[in-house]
Amino acid sequence: MNVDDTNENESSVASLSEENLIHTVMQLFVAGSETTVTTLRWCFLHMIAYPDIQSRVQDEIDSVVGRNSLPRVSDKLPFTKATIMEVQRIASIVPMGVPHVAATDTTLRGYFIPKGTMIISNLWAIHHNQDTWDEPEKFKPERFLDSNGDLCHQNEYIPFSIGRRACLGENLAKMELFVHFTHLLHQFSFKKPKESPPITFESNLGATSAPLPFELIVTKR
Repeated sequence: MNVDDTNENESSVASLSEENLIHTVMQLFVAGSETTVTTLRWCFLHMIAYPDIQSRVQDEIDSVVGRNSLPRVSDKLPFTKATIMEVQRIASIVPMGVPHVAATDTTLRGYFIPKGTMIISNLWAIHHNQDTWDEPEKFKPERFLDSNGDLCHQNEYIPFSIGRRACLGENLAKMELFVHFTHLLHQFSFKKPKESPPITFESNLGATSAPLPFELIVTKR
């Protein structure tokens, strides 16, 4: 073993101790549970607000998956995935990104940022920038589809924060959201009760941006 291999191994051991591993796994479940549940609440609020989009999602699931089996992560459901992405964009569940620190003195667009400065990205502003998004205040899943109806990614879509140290559980969260959302819409339909208060997209802002309490009717398909 040469010196470089030894240093690499020592660095790996030092950065991934048992304590760090325990904290990392705990954060995956604790932080991931809160944001995933909040995102699903926004999803179903938008489904009762836009029943035509709910029907399009269900039609796509039925045509690809069928009624006799449940959706899988590997299923090609571009409109369904675009709908989840649009919920994440317009709701911006974590409106302010994970804090970062400038590693060195930096100048960005004429602004001097000293080493050690805390930097917080405004994800809500990025997701509602009129220069980037056409009618950003409107719920339009189609914005994430290309001319062929295939899913397309936009660099300004960053619900899991930005930078090298973005959300650790991004891939896990995407799978959880897809599975829960598609399974529920495969089995049930959701609508607003006639006597319930008008739908509002106002939110309670805390660690996450959560929708205000709302009522819905769940019907077996």
